[in-house]
Amino acid sequence: MSSDRTWRIDRSWNADLPAGATLEPSRSSLWLLVRSGSVVLGAHDPVEHPIELRAGDAAYVHHAALHPVHATDDSRLLVADLRAQSRSVTRLMVARGFAGTQSGIVALLSACPVRGEMKIERPGVTTAYGELLGSAMLSEQERTIDERLPRSSADPVVRAAATAMADDPTRNWTLPELAALSHVGTTTLVQRFRHTTGLAPMQLLRRLRMRQAMSELAGSDAAVAAIARRSGYGSAEAFVRAFRAETGLTPGRWRQSARGTSLITAKPTAASVAATAPTAMAVQTSR
Repeated sequence: MSSDRTWRIDRSWNADLPAGATLEPSRSSLWLLVRSGSVVLGAHDPVEHPIELRAGDAAYVHHAALHPVHATDDSRLLVADLRAQSRSVTRLMVARGFAGTQSGIVALLSACPVRGEMKIERPGVTTAYGELLGSAMLSEQERTIDERLPRSSADPVVRAAATAMADDPTRNWTLPELAALSHVGTTTLVQRFRHTTGLAPMQLLRRLRMRQAMSELAGSDAAVAAIARRSGYGSAEAFVRAFRAETGLTPGRWRQSARGTSLITAKPTAASVAATAPTAMAVQTSR
């Protein structure tokens, strides 16, 4: 990291939002962590797609691109007015599972919140907090992208499409949309994707969705139909077909195997899915 200070926090606080409520608007850039419940980052532009954040997920939104934050369930948030003092920082970053991978920083902010008067009384503290949190968000991006797609970071075309899908895997992405994000044609995108990852873009999208579904199947008793919807599938039947194609098992059989309640094991490709699909993703399109 450069010796120049990039991040600053002026204050942090807890926010309780009942289902249907909206976080009070702010003129500042915003960082938030979902402690419990779930929220949606809405979209001012009708062509943008809302992004759902669940418990443990974090997001940074630059003040020039603030999205309204709506609670879809009774939710508790940890919020900070995190400011990026560098133009190279992207306007939106999402880090899935941030509370687990960056538990120390979350614990620090929870135990020692930043008060507004600190920016005058102890400006060094607000900068130190900001550097910790901002660097953690950037670290999540680098760790998860490069760990799961080790060669894709060398190709900006692949990286742009891969990070967009990993940030919002439930969106109904199309090849033309992904190609437009990467500023290439669809044929070029597929060719470069296969060269750097060994997968086509839609194959990666399926893996991302399956990794999300696997986590929910193993950790909850939610109905398969509900998990299918939350994983981006319009029907349980389509979800089951995709799941079987990746793992060799139905979702129900896989759940039994994951919980040790069945002697059935998934075919070898299922292990590669769990190992290669990102478990968290922070998106930064500018470097």
